[in-house]
Amino acid sequence: MYRWAFPVSALLLLVLLFVLANALAAWLDLPLPRLTSLQPPWPFAWRYDTDLPVSPYVWRKLALAAAMTATAATAALAAVWGLRRRRWRWAALVAATLLFANTPWPRPALYLAPAVPTSFDRSPLPFTPASLLQGAAAYQARCAACHGAAADGRGPLAATLPTWPSALGQPLFQNRLEGEIYWRIRHHADAAGMDAETAWRVIDYLRAVAYGESGGAGMPAVPAPGLALTCRGRGRMPLSALRGQPVRIVAHGPATAQDERDDPRVVTVVLTRGAAIDAECTSDDADAWVAYALLAGATGDTLAGAQFLVDRQGWLRARHAGGDAPAWTSGDDVCGPSGRLHVAVAAQGLAQILKAMDASPIAIDRARRG
Repeated sequence: MYRWAFPVSALLLLVLLFVLANALAAWLDLPLPRLTSLQPPWPFAWRYDTDLPVSPYVWRKLALAAAMTATAATAALAAVWGLRRRRWRWAALVAATLLFANTPWPRPALYLAPAVPTSFDRSPLPFTPASLLQGAAAYQARCAACHGAAADGRGPLAATLPTWPSALGQPLFQNRLEGEIYWRIRHHADAAGMDAETAWRVIDYLRAVAYGESGGAGMPAVPAPGLALTCRGRGRMPLSALRGQPVRIVAHGPATAQDERDDPRVVTVVLTRGAAIDAECTSDDADAWVAYALLAGATGDTLAGAQFLVDRQGWLRARHAGGDAPAWTSGDDVCGPSGRLHVAVAAQGLAQILKAMDASPIAIDRARRG
């Protein structure tokens, strides 16, 4: 029976290594192959946050604590070695214990952010118009009475609560990971019974509303909601089939004929409300019209003329009000690799904005499907 011991042990070791690698890739968003359905819980009460300001004093304290810990570990190894050599064993052991006990680690709140088990979870759902509208319906039914129909914290029941409900706009996504927002929703007393998929859809809806209000400034990157397209000469295809090419999405209106013309620099996609038009690619999905109105900070009746730029990786990178608004400029919210506003880009006109987008790509969202 012992001949099976080594193969079984090796297999279990490989499975353990895969689980650990999958966890590391999920927690740190590393570009490693992983199962998106396997999202292990974060095991610590704190996490590192690149946006958290840490003072030079705290960095010096951390460096000192790390040096003392390394010295203590060395002393502990010396003590283990002393078990064999019988020399300086107790001195090394005492030194290691004293160093470990007196290491002056700063308080975690000074250099780490609070974490929850789902801090690094990402939505497993596709970012589609239908899913966004389902999230909108769930939000209006379960959350709007307190947090407001516009997620501004001014719901009809807000004044009756012991604590005024928070606004759920751009600052929410600027300060928290979406896995932490998910945790708060699932553990909110008034959201009891909300299933996981509904919670993720509510988050995606709030994400779209926040983008509509802010244009993406200060927010993590937002993907372009999926569309079913009909493209000239290519038939039916999803928006994701255009990955690798910059895309301009135009909401059809009375004065958009010029913007709907083919442009060799971009693939032009025209959203319509059932109108039959000749364009490079079109989509007449009614849900898409409403979803992109959310992203434009508009309503279904005022969306006509609005435009969006989608980069080669599928991210929303800029939007334009259309109509008599000035030409594309960097004020239309070109975002950099982190998804936040790229204030260093001084782009004027569509050509320069496209060049700025290519110069600062955002990685493909590997946790999304579709």
